[in-house]
Amino acid sequence: MPGALVLSGGGLAGIAWEVGVLAGIANESADVFAKLTRPETTYLGTSAGSAVASQLAGGTPIEELYAQQVAEETAELGAEIDAVAFSEQMAKLMEGVTSPEEARRRIGAFARAADTGSSSARRAVIEARLTVKEWPDRRLLITAVDTDSGELRIFDRESGVSLVDAVSASCAVPGVWPTVEIDGRHYTDGGVRSTSNVDLIAGSDPVLVLTPAPEFGPLGPTIAPEQVAAIGIGARTLVFADEASLIAFGSNPLDPAVRPAAAQAGRAQGKRLAAELLAIWG
Repeated sequence: MPGALVLSGGGLAGIAWEVGVLAGIANESADVFAKLTRPETTYLGTSAGSAVASQLAGGTPIEELYAQQVAEETAELGAEIDAVAFSEQMAKLMEGVTSPEEARRRIGAFARAADTGSSSARRAVIEARLTVKEWPDRRLLITAVDTDSGELRIFDRESGVSLVDAVSASCAVPGVWPTVEIDGRHYTDGGVRSTSNVDLIAGSDPVLVLTPAPEFGPLGPTIAPEQVAAIGIGARTLVFADEASLIAFGSNPLDPAVRPAAAQAGRAQGKRLAAELLAIWG
């Protein structure tokens, strides 16, 4: 099967870091970057990763994306959030649940009830974030979660949903940003199911998964072992943020001010990663 590039959730810091990592890879090995982004690659984006995946799949040059992240001026709006406290809040919501779907329904209800401001203002931010606003010809999958059923929704160019709406839904952090209504259903962040949803690209080879978080968090592995196992036995590389990157993120990944430092830390990590990918993928 063709390869896959999986871009996980992680707020504005995550967007900047993922772009930085990919820019660093491109700097060190144009061949590896070309293999990552060849026409048959599947792009899978969750939350922050949906923004990066959609722009790469749409053909935006990685250096242009990087320049956006290190620029001081931005259309992004910040939000006050503590990453550790937010994880603990989500864990509390899931106490006593009997199924993953029930957990996601609880979080969905929380997201619907929260006072999160104007939906139109939030959509305008996402629209400004995207340099490409139409679905690309390449295979691009964007994840979100139905707030009422708890089911995963996978948006692609065959879904009949605009790219801006799909990315808005995937980036709708519960309790922080408003849910997104599409065809009468409300959707929240794709990371409610999984930070990366890597099982959706099972069988792809090679696979690169970028996750702007430590490998292990307060609730255990950032990516569930069963999801990693679902990828298969091909060439796969799971990359988590290194110590310098985590420091650059600070305590609030939704603060626009962290973008330049996160992008620079990601770029440094990507440069080191390029040699590893070249050795694995040839």
